[in-house]
Amino acid sequence: MLGKILIANPSLEDIRFQNAVILICESTDDVVMGLILNKPLQNFNVGQLLKIMKLGKSSDNVMEKVFFGGPVHTNQGFIVHSENKSNLNSEFICEDIYISSSNEVFINILNDKYFLHSKIFLGCAVWDKIQLDNEILDNSWIISDATRDLIFYNNTELPFWNKSLKLIGVDPLKLINYSGRA
Repeated sequence: MLGKILIANPSLEDIRFQNAVILICESTDDVVMGLILNKPLQNFNVGQLLKIMKLGKSSDNVMEKVFFGGPVHTNQGFIVHSENKSNLNSEFICEDIYISSSNEVFINILNDKYFLHSKIFLGCAVWDKIQLDNEILDNSWIISDATRDLIFYNNTELPFWNKSLKLIGVDPLKLINYSGRA
């Protein structure tokens, strides 16, 4: 599952995950962890996150959005970024995409040592592997491959959820919000 995208099916009832597009960042035999890519936190930015982390603030990037990564570990920051420059404390996800919760990575952002692409999250989504497998069998999630273009998509003309479906050839208007068993 590592490096896959979960796209919430309209039938998914948990309001925290409605229209969510989730990047799977860790997958073991027991646990799966991901970050919701398309739920920016309202009235909360990088400057506030860095203050909570007691890392100070920077004048150039304090207004950058922070995303709701999920309902677990809501006091922990994560950053998904491209290029693992200088072999920072980052873990490979896919392509040229990495994840970190290291203060070193956040400090690099503070010092304007930006990566070509980066996205910052507060919290994450975690499932027991069996729980996620059952949700997939219940048609709660549509699975696709992660791409850099989708992970860092920020065009507001086409909503993120719609964009993720269109990239895999699914028309969002043709999805139904219920499922059945034959």
